[in-house]
Amino acid sequence: MRKNVNLKNFYNAVYTKGERKHFTTFIAQGTPTSESDEILNEVKWKGKKVLDVGCGTGLFAWNVAKKGANVMGIDYSEVAIEIANTRPKVSNLKFEKIDVKEIKGKFDIIVSIGTLEHMDDPLKTLRIMKKHLLPKGRIIITSPNYTNPRGYFLMTLLHLFGSPVTLADLHYQSPLDFMNYGKKLDMKLKWRTIDKSWAHGEVLIKDFKRRIPNVLRDSKLPCNKKNIKKFIDWIEENVLPFDNDLPHSGATGLYNFSLKN
Repeated sequence: MRKNVNLKNFYNAVYTKGERKHFTTFIAQGTPTSESDEILNEVKWKGKKVLDVGCGTGLFAWNVAKKGANVMGIDYSEVAIEIANTRPKVSNLKFEKIDVKEIKGKFDIIVSIGTLEHMDDPLKTLRIMKKHLLPKGRIIITSPNYTNPRGYFLMTLLHLFGSPVTLADLHYQSPLDFMNYGKKLDMKLKWRTIDKSWAHGEVLIKDFKRRIPNVLRDSKLPCNKKNIKKFIDWIEENVLPFDNDLPHSGATGLYNFSLKN
């Protein structure tokens, strides 16, 4: 069974290669950017003490620091932190190579963009984060969401055939998972989903043209190009025209936990 520690070499390789070279163009220009932009608009950052867990190469942390927050970015990838430290120096931003279990101090806002699904125990990780919140603090998380056409197709392959539908995810979560986390944490939760086109639009088609042949190949399942084309054509004709724009139907969930006191 894969664990988070097994992913470290994977991420070191990604950051060494370069994120834009690793991810396809439509992913690099689409989802990570929109996640960051959505979170940047989520709260007022000026004067806040912020921790970015799994900061990667530090772009989001740097943008938050430009908004006047005091920011600490952490990642367990030494390559990511080395790259982050090449960003223009500002007095209200620093980066450290540490694991989430090694966090010290307390923060107004703890952010983690697309990392909770890679943790061995997401709830345990959220409990650690909660311990490091100041009064009125909040935790803001983004995570892939699978309660949409994209998710239904991929989860069918995963659960029926054990197909490796993603390279690094250890958990495949939905808003229901995060609602349950909120109850167990005794925290208030506001949530929404974003990245609609990736879930049930044109980006889904582009993604599946690349992804489905790879998933079938890696699963040692029949990989007939004509059948794959028929499947994708069917999605384009019979899924995309319908209104899938429900609160839970985006490809990425954005979850804002806040303390009750």
